[in-house]
Amino acid sequence: MMITVRQLCRLSQKKSLCCTVRLYDPGNVVRHHHGNKGRNQLVLNANGTNFHYFKKAACRQYNKDVGTKADLVKAIGYRCEWSHNYTAHDAILYALGVGVSTTQSDYLKFLFEKDENFCVLPSYGFIPAQKEVLLLTLEGRLPGLANLDPAKVLHGEQYMEVFRPMPRAATLRNECVVVDVIDKRSGALFLFDVHTYNDKDTLITYNQFSIFIVGFGGFGGKKTSNHEKPTIKPPTRPADYSVSQATSVDQAALYRLSGDYNPLHFNPTVAARVGFSKPILHGLCTLAYGIRHVLQQYANNDVAKFKAVKVRFSKPVYPGQTIKTNMWRDGNRVHFQCEVTETKDVVISGAYVDFHHID
Repeated sequence: MMITVRQLCRLSQKKSLCCTVRLYDPGNVVRHHHGNKGRNQLVLNANGTNFHYFKKAACRQYNKDVGTKADLVKAIGYRCEWSHNYTAHDAILYALGVGVSTTQSDYLKFLFEKDENFCVLPSYGFIPAQKEVLLLTLEGRLPGLANLDPAKVLHGEQYMEVFRPMPRAATLRNECVVVDVIDKRSGALFLFDVHTYNDKDTLITYNQFSIFIVGFGGFGGKKTSNHEKPTIKPPTRPADYSVSQATSVDQAALYRLSGDYNPLHFNPTVAARVGFSKPILHGLCTLAYGIRHVLQQYANNDVAKFKAVKVRFSKPVYPGQTIKTNMWRDGNRVHFQCEVTETKDVVISGAYVDFHHID
């Protein structure tokens, strides 16, 4: 059914709802039509299929923000580079931050730099790649994100492929590009592709960060993207293997020292602004627990066998809660799902780890 802007105005006038109708294309006001002097406003998308009524106060805020939202698509193609230096000390601090403990049988290979088998956890590959992604979003450096409240920045999904095991120490170069911005209505989803190279320009890792900005949707952007790495549901059969591990109440405080200083994970005031009763654990910390559990069970902690991982962050974990990882093997792919034991909430879903080869 086709309906014109003028017809919508007449409809809204009968209901005493409309003050102004504005027709938007993806990011641009293309026509105005004035109705009666009612208390509300009707905003219509350019395709003529979606429209929303706003209270008068909400209209003022919508009209104030829409120019900013329209700029979001200008971020596509944005590029930047940065370097990241780390030592064995940094790798050990990270391992402690993601739950490696001296109570585990082979802790020396991750916690003692002089051990002959010392190596870096594959999930450390997130750390060099995340630095500028965090700054671009948390500090509102991208078009359309000026004056952004950091509490609105959430980590939606993550993909990483490891081409060479992480060195025990290195200076790495990162190349980042915003490959897409997706309109999720309740927010905007930014896709960042980050390629990480060593000092010989050898590719070490490729990461895709899916960063969700709460309240920045409705800008008329695309709803899906071919750039987005898909999640995969686990098999319907009972899990082949499960392992549980408690986090520390100080887990987020320790993990943040590896470089993720988002106040959402440490400042109670910031956490409260987005509806959390207290600071939540970093999604990449929760993910690292799951990866360690899968790596231990199916590869005996052989980091050279790790190839790739993809996950969706479904719900938060609070420091001190217990993470249970359920696993299903399918050839060289292991599907996994993490839940909080205390609440039964699934916190990581659609997840899998790919190995080069496992017995």
